[in-house]
Amino acid sequence: MAFKVIITAPVHPYLLETLSSKGFDCIYEPAITYQALSEQITDAIGIIVTTRLTIDAAMIDKAIQLKWIGRLGSGMELIDTAYATTKGIQCVSSPEGNRTTVGEHNLGLLLSLMNRIHSSYSEIQEGKWIRDVNRADELTGKTVGIIGFGNTGSAFAKVLNGFDVQILVVDILPKTFDSPHIQLVSLKEVQAQADVISLHLPLTELTYHYANESFFSGLQKKPYFLSTCRGQVTETAAVLKALQNQSIRGAGLDVLENEQLSTYSAVEKAQLEQLMAMPQFLATPHIAGYSHEAYQRMAQVTLEKLGII
Repeated sequence: MAFKVIITAPVHPYLLETLSSKGFDCIYEPAITYQALSEQITDAIGIIVTTRLTIDAAMIDKAIQLKWIGRLGSGMELIDTAYATTKGIQCVSSPEGNRTTVGEHNLGLLLSLMNRIHSSYSEIQEGKWIRDVNRADELTGKTVGIIGFGNTGSAFAKVLNGFDVQILVVDILPKTFDSPHIQLVSLKEVQAQADVISLHLPLTELTYHYANESFFSGLQKKPYFLSTCRGQVTETAAVLKALQNQSIRGAGLDVLENEQLSTYSAVEKAQLEQLMAMPQFLATPHIAGYSHEAYQRMAQVTLEKLGII
């Protein structure tokens, strides 16, 4: 009898083809609801998830035959991994699969901001040809603060290699670096010295609103601010205030505190509208880790960690 695996999100065909070739019965339900999953999960041996569904203790209790949970991408905050472990359920994620594209996307956000690419293009669309106020800031020779030096933080450092930058790293774990241009420092040192600050933190109780008003008020060099991690690590109101007060030169976000735009309150709508009206603000719809190459690599890494290939 084939073992049942439920796929709860769009995946690269490689994942479905490989699971099927290994004898699994793949139930492909990329739009499945929490309720529907709770009804179907009772006889599943495995599930593949992304960031759309919460796999909490109640869900796990219904999954009486579940052996593993495969998370495409990084961040396990929506999965009760501690409870799953008590049930003997293996939980794996695949940040190695999309870290390269996150690093590249982050660099793209930064270069667009520093070279006024997106904002000057918008001006040309409006029939404006403005040069002086669009004068760029060079990245070469600058100091870049990377907060969180895991998969994506280190990938960002890698793509910065050609720019002759000094990299200051903030991380809770001891780190050693091959390059003399990278050093582990305190947050205060980053706030004092960095021309660019990039967040690469998981979402936890400790990192919720990590980038808040106090964080931005401690900045001394008016850096460019980037985030490609989790939206709730950054407080939207604080970013808006920092841009208005010129505590930062620009902000590039691939994530928002609330990414369900249709659910926005009047306050949330007003904040986003004010941000989008600023030429020094740039946002993308959580696509930093979503390249064609990463789409397949995440599937491959997940299956490797599960011991399926």
